[in-house]
Amino acid sequence: MRQGIRRGVRPLSPCALGLLCVLGALPAPAASLTAELSASQDSRALTLLGDVELREEETFLTFGYSGLRPEPDTAASHQLSLGVDHALSEHWLISGSLLVGLPKSTLTPLAIERPRLGLPSLAARTAYSSQGLSLSAGYDSGGLSDVEYGLDASLGLTRYPLRRSILTRQGTNAPTVAFQHTERLGVLRPTLGARLMLGTHWELGLRGGLYLYSDDPLSAGQFTEQEQQALAERYTQEGEDRALQRAFLERLYRDLGTSVAGRLAEVNVVAGLPSAPVRFDVRPAVTYRFSSKVRAQLSYGFTQYVPGQGHGHVLGTRWTFRLGEPLRLWAAAAVQSDVPEAADPVYTGLLTLGAEYTF
Repeated sequence: MRQGIRRGVRPLSPCALGLLCVLGALPAPAASLTAELSASQDSRALTLLGDVELREEETFLTFGYSGLRPEPDTAASHQLSLGVDHALSEHWLISGSLLVGLPKSTLTPLAIERPRLGLPSLAARTAYSSQGLSLSAGYDSGGLSDVEYGLDASLGLTRYPLRRSILTRQGTNAPTVAFQHTERLGVLRPTLGARLMLGTHWELGLRGGLYLYSDDPLSAGQFTEQEQQALAERYTQEGEDRALQRAFLERLYRDLGTSVAGRLAEVNVVAGLPSAPVRFDVRPAVTYRFSSKVRAQLSYGFTQYVPGQGHGHVLGTRWTFRLGEPLRLWAAAAVQSDVPEAADPVYTGLLTLGAEYTF
């Protein structure tokens, strides 16, 4: 019973890749390994998860790795974490995880070199890392009646040092740092979830989360007005250069949406791929179990981005197949629609493949 509770309410949490390889090879009373690959036209995401039983059906060590490349020419984000799940009883489960985002740096062109005007090229270097803590608690009615339910709540707190710098380069000379700016952004993310099991076939689910930022995530770590004014006075801005800068901002906001908003560990067809930092999201889902080996889920997600960035919708389906007792496979597909406030909707197709093996 406790094993069932643990798997029913524990959200996917990223953990350390090194521990995944080492601990996965060690004998243990019970353990599981999970791999999930998600992709859209431009993005790629990989999640590796695992757990090892420390005390029989009561305490489990969780570990894994999550990686995401939101754009083809953007550096990948990597996140590690290590946590513990503990069943207080047949109904209650508590969990805690430490999360670390590895340092990431991306160089993006802003303006081309203009030798005749004596103007060097411009590029923006963005860099950040993260340190976070996630706590959660869940309750499962755990009975045998026709109507059962589960509830869970979690709270995540993450700190992000955000660094921005402008690099100039002329000819074959080494790049020179023109401006640089560093700020620290904190994100507090409370979430609530509920499940309602109707008989042996139907399950209804609802999950929502709120994102509270210590500063405006669209301006934290950006260049000051004085620095921007100095750039405007020194460099002419033509159409091509402005297009480069718009592309830079779009890439930066998408990067912030998936990483700074704490969604790196959840990039799949259910959560979608945010195109900007999130204010709140709501995700209802309905699951039908055809048998003990096959089940299907239909889900919808609504995401409200921070002011000025619009909102998004995700409609997806996920099919899960159990091949014997130790092996579980799933495939999911979705269509995401991002609706900016001052532009046409952008549609994205998402695909997720995953497998879990239990020892």
